[in-house]
Amino acid sequence: MAEATGAPDRTSPARRGSRLDLPAGAPAHGARPAPARPRPRIGTLGGRPLTLAAGAAAAAPIAVSTLRAVGAGWEPTDDKAIIATRAWDVLTRHPPLVGQYSMAGLVTGRPAHDLGPMLYWLLAVPVRIGGPAAMAVTMGIVNVAAVLAAVALARAGGGRPLMLMTAVAIALMCTSLAAETFHDIWNPAASLLPFLLLILLCWSLAGGRHPLLPVTVLVASFVVQAHLAFLAPVLGMLAVGVAGLVLSRRRGLARAVAIAVVVGAVCWAPAVVDEAGGRPGNLTRVVQDATARKATLGAGVGIHAVERAIGVRPWWLTVPRTRWDRKHDVRAAPGGTRRVTAVALLAALAAVAVAGAVRRRIDLAAAALIGLALMAGLGAVAAATPAVPVLAATLGYTLWWASVAGMWVWLVLAWAGWLAVAGAARAVAARVAGRGTPARAARLAPVLASAAGLASAAGLAAAVIAGASAAAHEAPDQHAALYRPIAAIAARLDAALPPGRNVRLDGRLDVATQPFKAAVRFALARHGDRVLSRGAARRNGSWYELDHHRYGAVVALTDRPRRPHGTSTLLVRQGFSEAGAAHAVFVWISRPEPGGRA
Repeated sequence: MAEATGAPDRTSPARRGSRLDLPAGAPAHGARPAPARPRPRIGTLGGRPLTLAAGAAAAAPIAVSTLRAVGAGWEPTDDKAIIATRAWDVLTRHPPLVGQYSMAGLVTGRPAHDLGPMLYWLLAVPVRIGGPAAMAVTMGIVNVAAVLAAVALARAGGGRPLMLMTAVAIALMCTSLAAETFHDIWNPAASLLPFLLLILLCWSLAGGRHPLLPVTVLVASFVVQAHLAFLAPVLGMLAVGVAGLVLSRRRGLARAVAIAVVVGAVCWAPAVVDEAGGRPGNLTRVVQDATARKATLGAGVGIHAVERAIGVRPWWLTVPRTRWDRKHDVRAAPGGTRRVTAVALLAALAAVAVAGAVRRRIDLAAAALIGLALMAGLGAVAAATPAVPVLAATLGYTLWWASVAGMWVWLVLAWAGWLAVAGAARAVAARVAGRGTPARAARLAPVLASAAGLASAAGLAAAVIAGASAAAHEAPDQHAALYRPIAAIAARLDAALPPGRNVRLDGRLDVATQPFKAAVRFALARHGDRVLSRGAARRNGSWYELDHHRYGAVVALTDRPRRPHGTSTLLVRQGFSEAGAAHAVFVWISRPEPGGRA
């Protein structure tokens, strides 16, 4: 009788929510069982294959960039060659205890470094196997893995819609960064996509996924040790993640904490050893630089950075003219549209955090709070940058991570909007199904499954298109023209010098040829030589300081065919063209001064 009048059966699922809970083909009360309907094929698009496909689409720009670098004969130059040399030192009797040389030391006049050597650890084995390009391949693999893991975490915590949104957003965000960023071993670049993964890890922790705590500590340690610019945003995210984890009160948390403590102790042991043996140690110097009185760029620059990170049109959706544009962007006030939209987005983010807390949607509240922490960290980093011109210029790369942070803010708001729309649609569908028969609800289920499958296919297609477009428009590496010449010089040095000796390295180079000096130092170190030069301790470690060590040969680099010493012999003249201009590097070899001392 209930079916005849259309009233809901008191024992049916409609009393508990919606008749849409009925599986496809389930018989209604008193109705003849309907034949089983085959599930639409489009509805089978899901599970791990869909997650892997979405992650691969988002990571396409990384894979293509890495393959192109290998094809171009990638070689480390400038700071990258210093990183490669320090990575070589990891498996020696003089392993590095601190990170890359930091220009923050210019504040106090005492040398300072980034917080730890984990980037060197990552490259310690690749630097010794194959050619130098093995390091670029390693970073490409790490970044692809970071993107795949981020997409998987998005699905685990937010379902298929958030996963597809994340994949599309990452692919779009890749267009705002230079292609070489995705395989670069330079510390501001090497930590960018692990930083993206860390955002998803902290969000997952806040949702109570305590087994991820040791991995979170590992990734956070790597990111913070790679560059000081990540310290403020990482601390903010960890605060949100740990707070949510504590509130969740999950079983097994104590074990996860114990493992995380061990992981953290291993990651930070070198920094602690350096601090204990230093006078002062590097950690003390970093604190001194941070707390020293100095003129900074100020709150105005910090506000501009936040406005450009999320205001329309945000950095993460902008293709830059050069890698260094952001140091100029933050000096000028953005337009009114960008400022208004930035304020509106921050207000919306705060509203989502409050709504999530009120409705006990910890996942939504934590995502919004992480977004706010990222924006606060971004503003703090930009505002606290010293006003000394050489340090102010570092904003050209210390704000690269603003692309990742801005993307997250937009992603959270898009997800919140989707949840609101989907919730309203489910409520309407429940009311419609409640007015019909259970058989009608059963017939609706395959239709909804097909719609979900089509939506998944559309989302995956969008990720594929975005990833392919980003990969297709990638530019060559900045110093790609130097790769072959560097390899040629390294080969000539290997043939001319016996390995295992002390070699003094001198260089008189201009801006165009300066990247060769660090590259030659790495080539000699890789050859098995101890490369000595004046002032090397600051950037390369005391092992390479000339001091009064004996040496068996002198290698000198010049940018003109002028003999540096009376006994110098020209080993090779290597020409190259970069930015439309022709240059040449001259490599000379000579015997040491009498006694072989400096």
